[in-house]
Amino acid sequence: MIHSDYLIRGTFRNINARFVFAETTGTVSRGIVIHDADPVAGEIFAGALTVGALVSALLNKGEKYSLRWEYPGKISSIIVDVNADCDIRGIIKEPHLMDKVSSEQDIYGEKDGFISIIKSEAGKILNSGKTRTAFGDAVADAGFFFSVSDQLETEFCTAVEFNPDPQNPVKRAGGFMIQAMPDCNLVELEKYRKNICQPEFAGLLVERMPSEKKLWALAAAAAGADEIAADKNLLSYDYGNSPGFRCNCSFEKMKMAMSVLDKDELAALFKENPTPAIMCNFCRKEYRFSKKDFS
Repeated sequence: MIHSDYLIRGTFRNINARFVFAETTGTVSRGIVIHDADPVAGEIFAGALTVGALVSALLNKGEKYSLRWEYPGKISSIIVDVNADCDIRGIIKEPHLMDKVSSEQDIYGEKDGFISIIKSEAGKILNSGKTRTAFGDAVADAGFFFSVSDQLETEFCTAVEFNPDPQNPVKRAGGFMIQAMPDCNLVELEKYRKNICQPEFAGLLVERMPSEKKLWALAAAAAGADEIAADKNLLSYDYGNSPGFRCNCSFEKMKMAMSVLDKDELAALFKENPTPAIMCNFCRKEYRFSKKDFS
């Protein structure tokens, strides 16, 4: 089934806070299928990929975020790359958790891990930061990072609902981010943050409804209201780039990785295997080479 993922970004004008809302069903489904993640690992990976989609709206053209979570528990590590076009790719080190864990503590470990985020442009690091994983939850820990490292009060909420179909594992997935802007009413922002952490808010994220109707339902829930009028004086927004699990690997990039070998090493490699292959860790695509590719 083909899903049309989308992203809406805007501002709560009444409290001067930015928000991002994304439907990530197709993105998350593809990531889970590529990495063969079971439902336990898949839910965590879904959250991390959706966080990647949400923070893409903070990037300028040509910029990229690299997010890395490291935990002492069975989940081990998660990596998500995203650019301003909302091209997302990710790796989950342990995609099979169902038979290995019996509690959240088993998943994330007893001690703090860390989350690091690098912002770059054309291979040049613009800024980077690293914080401890205060909550033992990938989504909450991302919010903690931006709140502490970037000193911007931030909250994320993500949700995923599964299908009983390994080839189409996600029925619906999405996420919402709220973040303080200059002169934000922090007292009111705290109320919004608490509201989007409620189970009812997560439930809204996986309800099937038109994009703008869902946006206004989420805005009302964040504000703690039964409903709010579709008033752009209160809420201004527009559509951003559509999220997608899209990898930028290529034959030339993989060939460059092979080129670190000297002539003798390449000769020994091709003697052992005339068509050696390299697999991209992000999208699992395999690239095969022959001697003539290096002649």
